[in-house]
Amino acid sequence: MIRKYISQFGSGDVIDSIFLVQRKELRTTKNGSLYIQTQLADRTGVIDARMWDASSHFFESLADESFLRVKGKTEIYQNRMQLIIISLAKIDQSEIKLADYLPSTKRNVNDMFAELKTIVNTIKQPHLKKFVTIFFEDKELCKKFCTAPAAVQYHHAFLGGLLEHTLSVAQLGVKIAPLYPNLNRDLLICGILFHDIGKVTELCYDRNLHYSDEGQLVGHLISGIQIVDEKAKLIEGFPKTLLDLLKHMILSHHGEYEWGSPKLPMTVEALTLHYLDNLDAKIHAFNKAIANDKDTKDNWTGFNKMFERKLFKKSSDYVD
Repeated sequence: MIRKYISQFGSGDVIDSIFLVQRKELRTTKNGSLYIQTQLADRTGVIDARMWDASSHFFESLADESFLRVKGKTEIYQNRMQLIIISLAKIDQSEIKLADYLPSTKRNVNDMFAELKTIVNTIKQPHLKKFVTIFFEDKELCKKFCTAPAAVQYHHAFLGGLLEHTLSVAQLGVKIAPLYPNLNRDLLICGILFHDIGKVTELCYDRNLHYSDEGQLVGHLISGIQIVDEKAKLIEGFPKTLLDLLKHMILSHHGEYEWGSPKLPMTVEALTLHYLDNLDAKIHAFNKAIANDKDTKDNWTGFNKMFERKLFKKSSDYVD
């Protein structure tokens, strides 16, 4: 059976598919009978669903299940699509592919990682070259790096987002470095690779995109410093000042105290990283706001809270 995703649902559709269960509650109707209220998700959206005539025993048997096979029928209720569930069944959770249920990059992850690796492998400074080699040898860390989102909402908030964002910033770094001879290209590229590495532990993506306990309590800047320190300890004679310069880039890349940066950029490489990182994040968020605007006939988006303005959608129409 060809899977129909939530974004494709119409009223009266018969559904038989596996969904990510984001939330489920056992509730009581006015006449005292029990029903299950839940939110089901796939990579295209979320839908409210309910199952009538449930029991507490059946509900508790599903308590630990993140994914369920759902059979039911869609309907419109109070001008919103919902799913009336006929049956819920457990499945083998190990066979689930997260990319089917959470938003993910549209680009090929292996190709992006290979391209990033090609850029990083141009680093010539011996200690930094050894440093990035150790990173690429850590298969578990690289797997997390290629899977993690770059944010929960702001920019690149999807599986593979951290890799996609880092690659884009690295490509910008390669372009801009030759324009400024006093820029330490090797340090810049290394700093770009590691500037958001702490997000592999700051963000979770098991059932939805959210912050881990470490992310809430520590944050990706400090977590990134810890990862860098651990790798540097594996390299005999790694110069302390070089390590401090690299860590400074991580700590200062947000650029401003009010943006959560504990340090302001105090080297040309740190300043460059901040602006390249911000440029890529802002353009991605700008394009996302335009793509998600529901009024396709208007040349302007609605008021955007992040940019604090309306955004013009048609500038690309004037390219020759």
